[in-house]
Amino acid sequence: MTDSSSSALLALNDLKLPPMPSWFPLAWGWWASVLGVIFTVILIVALIKWNKKRLAPKQTALKLLKQDQAQDKPSDAIELVRQVALCYFPREHIAHLTGRDWYVFLDSQLETPLFLHNSKKWQQALYQKDAIEEPQLLVDHCYQWVDQALPPKRGRKLG
Repeated sequence: MTDSSSSALLALNDLKLPPMPSWFPLAWGWWASVLGVIFTVILIVALIKWNKKRLAPKQTALKLLKQDQAQDKPSDAIELVRQVALCYFPREHIAHLTGRDWYVFLDSQLETPLFLHNSKKWQQALYQKDAIEEPQLLVDHCYQWVDQALPPKRGRKLG
């Protein structure tokens, strides 16, 4: 019995295994993961670009105000504040504001009011030829306003 069983085993062919599974094409879960990563990267890049574009007027105004601080010209500083405010707030709310209304609007965007209680100094700086005392203080207030009030916070009124 041993001879016949050993001869029967010898007559068998070797096992032929199927080829190893390939990594390609990927299963649908891998495709979903790849698409999710690509979508996330695109979303992050778009958000970074959007935020950079949104903050560009503020950054430019801060840079210009920093340069103007050496010149101490409050009239130039307040004009720059008006221009940058027009970039962030609706024109129909900002363009017509002058004098006290303008200072009230500026103060409404800050935690601590800076402009209304200095309105006499502002009027002197803007409309009189005589030099005022502490022009740097007024330029600093403009710098502070741009730095703290922009971009506008949600829930703040326009004046």
